[in-house]
Amino acid sequence: MGGIKRLCLTVFGLCGVLCLCALALPWVGPFREQATALLDNYYYWTALQVVFCVTALGVIVTLLRGLFTPRQRKTVVINRSGHDQITVTTAAIQSQASHVVESDGRFVAERVRVGAKKRGGVNVDLRIRPRHTVNLTQEGSRIHDELISGLSTICGDKVNRVNIEFLEAEQPIEVEPTYEDVESLDGGQAPLQIPQSVYDRLSQKEDEDEGGITVPMGQTDTTASDSSANAEGEV
Repeated sequence: MGGIKRLCLTVFGLCGVLCLCALALPWVGPFREQATALLDNYYYWTALQVVFCVTALGVIVTLLRGLFTPRQRKTVVINRSGHDQITVTTAAIQSQASHVVESDGRFVAERVRVGAKKRGGVNVDLRIRPRHTVNLTQEGSRIHDELISGLSTICGDKVNRVNIEFLEAEQPIEVEPTYEDVESLDGGQAPLQIPQSVYDRLSQKEDEDEGGITVPMGQTDTTASDSSANAEGEV
């Protein structure tokens, strides 16, 4: 609901309550004499006329909308041939739109609304939630084109408009910490949110960058044994 519509409904409801109370108090309640005496007050009477006019205008608008607003269509005519016609339900269009959005598993169709016009046009409004943070500029264009192509398979050329609204992602992209971030902590210990395997891998990478060479202990023992054997042979 838009802000202007919400404001109009609030003003209409408030004026209706005030008008109803002002007109009912002289007839019902323990303050009938006081409420009747207030009608002789110029400012009170002027305010009552204002809220009455607002209430009457709101009632007339509500009545006209109830009489002349077209009902929401449940089917769309996609082809006519003489007296014969082919129709598709709006539920089928919603299902097809959700399937197109969720086909690759990276997005979830939170809400799909399909508006069918009297002449056969279709307006589709979607709210989509990414499972992870993505480039919405590129992905939005791709999803829009796929929706137009996917909906045309069941609606033909009856799609008038496709509106897409993206919501916040379910899970943000996790950024792996650097070695400097780990070493900046007290004692060089990895925090709880950093896995120990990541901490060890970062430490090993830092040692390799510094040019250190690590010789396995097993290889050192073998070299020492060979040297001893050669010395005994020479003696």
